[in-house]
Amino acid sequence: MNTCDLGGEGRPRVLERILRFGWSYFVISLLILIVDLLTGKYLLFPVLFVLPVTLAAWHYSARWAYFMAVVLPLGRLLIVEFVEQTHPFLFSAANAAIRMAVLLLLAFLVDRVSRQTKKLKQRVEELVKVCAWSRTVEYQGEWLSFEAYLKRRFNLDTTHGISPDEAERFVMRSVPPVKQSAPSTDRPPAVS
Repeated sequence: MNTCDLGGEGRPRVLERILRFGWSYFVISLLILIVDLLTGKYLLFPVLFVLPVTLAAWHYSARWAYFMAVVLPLGRLLIVEFVEQTHPFLFSAANAAIRMAVLLLLAFLVDRVSRQTKKLKQRVEELVKVCAWSRTVEYQGEWLSFEAYLKRRFNLDTTHGISPDEAERFVMRSVPPVKQSAPSTDRPPAVS
């Protein structure tokens, strides 16, 4: 089940709570069909079919979105055929098929973008923030040494060693440079 955080950091908002249930999309779809039925043949509402299909694909599941992408145009077809009776059945069926195709494509694309967005959000949350100055790591709002971070997050114990490059630098800093004496201008006494 796909869910999206509409409520931010605090408690979930009313809309988020409603969109957690599949029946909410059914109710939205039914209300759109009822409004379409009540307004007669002059005001058409099939453009609103994108709302429950898009919301279901993003917040709930692709299956519900695909289901509604088929059921809503069929509901509109039933309204045209049994209530309005304005067009021959072939034209009404063609319109329903076009609406289905468009809504199915919309459901597919929104579901795909929703999945990619959630994957990206998860990847960003997995990034490790390291202080550039102290080399400490932020974990659950606390700044820890790298060793403590590994222990807390992954239960890994660490040991210490020294890399070859650092060992060479250490040796070079520890050993005092050998002073070379300047050539003396004094000549030793000559032996006769």
